Amino acid sequence: MKKSERLLLGVFAVLFLVIIGGGALTFGINHYRGIVEESEGLRDRLIDMNQAITEGAEWQRRSDWLEKQVPNFASRQEASTRLLEVIQREAEKTGLTLAGREFLEERQETAPDGLPEETESGYFDQATVRVTLTTAKEQPFFTWMHALQQPGSFLGVTRLLINPSGQGKTVNAEVEVTQFYREKPAAKLTNANGGKKP
Repeated sequence: MKKSERLLLGVFAVLFLVIIGGGALTFGINHYRGIVEESEGLRDRLIDMNQAITEGAEWQRRSDWLEKQVPNFASRQEASTRLLEVIQREAEKTGLTLAGREFLEERQETAPDGLPEETESGYFDQATVRVTLTTAKEQPFFTWMHALQQPGSFLGVTRLLINPSGQGKTVNAEVEVTQFYREKPAAKLTNANGGKKP
């Protein structure tokens, strides 16, 4: 082998090692970065899981409170009737007169084909009453609204429209009040013979 051939072979070998070594080094660095990113992601996930575990007792306490406090009604009609009674009783306490009362049916969304869309009602069942007040004094009106919305009552003002009446500090208002509740499961009927056929 001539000297020039050996030199050319040596240059080729060095160039080959640089290319292969550079590719292997790049692959190694990218693989290392992937491992570091995955490790950081797992560390963050572990932190979130530990936080969820430590907060678990607090969320369980809240869930227990909710289960004990949420009102139960046999039907939507019973919930609506009770809601109207509460609204009227609180209005009488503050000296307000309700001009109109209306039970509202649950709003159903319509699908593109025009049929009612099946939606999940959520955690609570709801009954809503719309009341109208005319020339109500501001102070009693807001006292009444505050009295309705106590955390343990599971009542909330879900729509409110207020217009000044033009007579002193009085307003005309349309208020939708919603009772959030759970519907009691229907009682199971059993046979008087202990469930056995005669």
